[in-house]
Amino acid sequence: MNGLSAAAIIVAMRIPTLAPLVRAAALCLAVGLAVPGMAAEQDAVRKSVQSGQLKPLNTIIADVSRQYGGRVLDVETKRSRDGDLQYEIKLINARGEKQEVLIDAATGAVVPKERSRSVQPVTIAQMVQYVRKLEQSSGARVTNVEFERDAQGNYVYEAQLSDKPFGDVKLMLSVVTGEVLNPVKSGAPAVQPKSMAVMLESLQPRYNGRVLEAELETDVRRRLYYSVELQQPNGSKLELEVDAVTLEVLRQKGGD
Repeated sequence: MNGLSAAAIIVAMRIPTLAPLVRAAALCLAVGLAVPGMAAEQDAVRKSVQSGQLKPLNTIIADVSRQYGGRVLDVETKRSRDGDLQYEIKLINARGEKQEVLIDAATGAVVPKERSRSVQPVTIAQMVQYVRKLEQSSGARVTNVEFERDAQGNYVYEAQLSDKPFGDVKLMLSVVTGEVLNPVKSGAPAVQPKSMAVMLESLQPRYNGRVLEAELETDVRRRLYYSVELQQPNGSKLELEVDAVTLEVLRQKGGD
């Protein structure tokens, strides 16, 4: 469970057919935008959809799925350099090939990516250098790297480092130089997290389900949170991110 920045509103979905796809898309507008500090934006998006300024997300997802003949894997909101809302949609076709398209939330049109695609992924040899340099400077092991776009639509490498006992740290690297674009402060957090047992107890009054996974992680600002995955009574999965200090639910996804 991850996101490229606090401003990025993640509404990831994994769904097998178009019918549940549309239902899940509607859920995205209901709960996928519930990110701390983003209530104003959430309300603005809803009002813009109601007024016709933005196209409904479920309509966009259905159109993209038909246009590209693929199954939608993931939807993430972005902001253009001008502040316009966009949807980054990842699909997979019948041959198992994945592709990514950027959609204008107002028009539903595909946003051309030729200009940003002038930045290409690096070679294996270059990535070896990037990973070794990052591991040496951080003292942690790199567990994942992915060629991604940040909240402004620029291509970066998102790198995940194992930083136990404080969870995993996610960093963004320059594709051109391998330099860290969002350095984090070293050292343990000033405030110690609540125990996992206390965190789970705090969820009981609000959520049902069976625990599939619970893990303490660290975001890019060195804040600790618990990543929790619950199996709902109807068989669906609900993913939660819970602040490890305040026990506030920062994000929830799924559970339809």
